[in-house]
Amino acid sequence: MSFGFPTASHWACSFLAQADVTAPVDSTNATTASEIASESTEVVELGLPEIALLILSLLILLAFATSLSQWIRLLYRGKRPFGAKAFVPVRSRHLPFWSVLYFVVFIGALIFSSSLLQGAFQAAGWIEKPVAQAAENLSDLQTEPLVATDPVAENPDQTDTPDEDAPDEDAPHNAEQDNAEEVVAAGSPGLSVPQLTLSTLGMLTATVITLMILCLNHRSAISRIGLIPKRGDIGLGLRSALMILPPTMLIMTAVSLMQEYSHPVLDALQPDESEAGPNYAVFALLFVTTALVTPVVEEFWIRGLLQGGLQRLADWRLSMVRQSFEQSAAPIETPDDAPAFQLQREATNINETAYMAPGTAAGTEPLVATASTAMHTDSSDWTPTAIWPVFVASLVFALLHWGQGLAPIPLFFLSLGLGYLYRQTGSLIPPIIVHFVLNGLTMVMTLIEMSRA
Repeated sequence: MSFGFPTASHWACSFLAQADVTAPVDSTNATTASEIASESTEVVELGLPEIALLILSLLILLAFATSLSQWIRLLYRGKRPFGAKAFVPVRSRHLPFWSVLYFVVFIGALIFSSSLLQGAFQAAGWIEKPVAQAAENLSDLQTEPLVATDPVAENPDQTDTPDEDAPDEDAPHNAEQDNAEEVVAAGSPGLSVPQLTLSTLGMLTATVITLMILCLNHRSAISRIGLIPKRGDIGLGLRSALMILPPTMLIMTAVSLMQEYSHPVLDALQPDESEAGPNYAVFALLFVTTALVTPVVEEFWIRGLLQGGLQRLADWRLSMVRQSFEQSAAPIETPDDAPAFQLQREATNINETAYMAPGTAAGTEPLVATASTAMHTDSSDWTPTAIWPVFVASLVFALLHWGQGLAPIPLFFLSLGLGYLYRQTGSLIPPIIVHFVLNGLTMVMTLIEMSRA
C-alpha cells in the first residue's frame, strides 16, 4: 500500500534554518572564542548527503512557489474543475464495461495469491513461520504462574534483609525471561527482503489475475481501463504532480504538527544499530515495491476498478432518471396533428435504430430503447457525468491507510486529485505518474536523511 509521504516541506524548512547565529563571546577569553569558532566551522561543513538534501529542499520550495503561481493564474483565467473551462478537459471515451464487483474480485485474488506465495516461501525456508508457532514456544518456556505471589507478604515475620542465596535462586528465572524475550523478538520480525518480495509478487499476481478475468469479458480491457498510455499522458502526469503535491504537502505538514506520522515502510529503513547505516538492499527493494509497483496496483484497483465501476453505475442511474423525466414531460401527439406527428415518428425510428443490437439490419425488429440498452453501446463518445464516484473512491483510499496516524486526511485530498485526473481523461497513466513522483521523492529524501544521521 501507499505510505503517503512524510513532511518534505518540514525537512526543507528545517534544513535551511540550520545556520544558527552564535552568541557574542567575551573578548577577554581568547581560548573559548577559538573553540566556539572551531565548533561553528564544523557545523557549517557539508557532506554529500547534506548537499543532496539541500538541493532537494530548494527544488521543493521552488515547486511550492511554481504551484502557487500556477493556481493563481488558472483561477484568474476563470478555470474551474468541471465544465467548458475545466482544469483538465474531459475526454470522450468508451463507457466502462466492468462493475464494482471486480473491486471485490481483486481483493479475493490478492488474498489467494498472497496465501499461495507465503506457503511457497515458507516451504523454501525464505521466510519464518507465523507468530503462532513462536507463541507456542513461548508458552513452553513460561512455567511460572501468571499471578505471582510475594513470599515476603505471605510471611510477615520475615525481615526485609535480603538473603545471600536469593541471586542464585533467581538466576534460572531470569534466564527463562531472557529466552522468552528472544522468542517474542524473533516472532515479530521487521520487514525483510523475502517479505517485501512476497508482498510485491502478491500484488502483481492479483493484478494479472484480475486483468485476465477482464480480458475474458472484453478483449480490449487493458486499453479500456486506461493502462495503455496515450499522447500527452506522461506530460499531464508531471504537470499534475506539480499542481497536486505541494498543496497536499501543506496539509500533511499541518496534520503532522498534531500527530507524528509513522509507517512500517519508513520504520523498515531504520538501521538495527545506532551507528549502522541504512540497509541499501532493503531500500532498493522498498523503492521498487513502493515507488514502482504500488502506484500501478493501487491506481488500477482504486481508480480503475472501483471508481470506474461506480462511474458506470452512477451514469446509468442518472440516464434512467433523465429518460424517465423526458418521457413524462413530453407532450402526447395525436394523428390529427399530421406534420408534428410525422416528425416525432421519424425521430422515434431514428432512436430505435441507434440502439438496435449489433448485426441487426434496418427494417428488423429493434430492441427497446431504454437506458439499460444505451449503456451497452460500444460508442466511443461517452463522457462521465456524475462526480460522487471520485469522493467515494477517495474515501476508500484514505481508509485503506488507517493506522498511520492522521495520514488519511491529506491522502483523501490527494486521492481527490488523482480521481479527478482519471475522471477527466479515462487514463490511469497521469494518476500513476503523480503517485510515482510522490512515493519516489519520499523514499529518496528518507534515504538521504538516514545517511546524514
